[in-house]
Amino acid sequence: MRLLRWCAAPLLIAALSAPALADPALWKVSDADSDIYLFGSVHVFTREMDWRTPTFDRVLADADQVYFEIVLDAEAVAQTTYITLTRGRFHDGESLPDVLTDADWARVVAAAEANQLPADVIAGMQPWFAALALSETAMTGASVGVEQQLVAELPPARMEELETVAEQMGYLADVPLDEQIDNLMSVVESIEDGSIDSLDALLDAWEAGDTDAMLEIFEGQLTPRDAATYERLITDRNERWLEPIEQMLAENSDALVVVGAGHLIGDAGVPALLADKGYTVTRIDAP
Repeated sequence: MRLLRWCAAPLLIAALSAPALADPALWKVSDADSDIYLFGSVHVFTREMDWRTPTFDRVLADADQVYFEIVLDAEAVAQTTYITLTRGRFHDGESLPDVLTDADWARVVAAAEANQLPADVIAGMQPWFAALALSETAMTGASVGVEQQLVAELPPARMEELETVAEQMGYLADVPLDEQIDNLMSVVESIEDGSIDSLDALLDAWEAGDTDAMLEIFEGQLTPRDAATYERLITDRNERWLEPIEQMLAENSDALVVVGAGHLIGDAGVPALLADKGYTVTRIDAP
């Protein structure tokens, strides 16, 4: 599922020669007496990047609190490990080939073995976890992205999160089996056609702050079977985040919100939704 690269479980997804001038998109959101900032991130890089700008560093330094989807600290990693062990595997004697057709299982095995993931390992995984595992192993040259870089330098007292690890993992685990299988086979398809490792255009657009190009690429990667996943991982979460963001403005917080770039673009993006609610939304350093 190509959508996984943008927004799902950054803890698990391993989800750029750079342009001369980096300028990832940054927005200022204002009400009558306060401002906060929104920054669209990439959870994992697949090439060396020099993405930070003086404007971003100024906003980061001035922010009393930095909000992430989740704070990617040691506790979050431990919680993720627990959830994948308890909810990411079959425990009742069933296995992944039992819930797939023979043809689909053969494709999963081929995709897994092509990325050095043994078939007997993936056989014990629930479809949602198998999709994440395949997405991670298929990413070449993966390194930590925006969030983990920032978490490494910020003191814990300055970091907050919009979701819990359990909530974020639930967006993948708490879905019907048939949708999990659709997502898994979408990942397999992207491995088969090579598109899962073809991120240069997407990441070039992100680095340049070209949100129109980002949206075009993003929408071009969606398939009809991604509709339910898109609603759950993008649309619903964007709507859910409006309340805490509005609370930051109401409390005159000096806040920077860092979430996946896919959450901030297009008519369903958080900046557009806040503008629709009457807030002043300004793109900073627009290209």
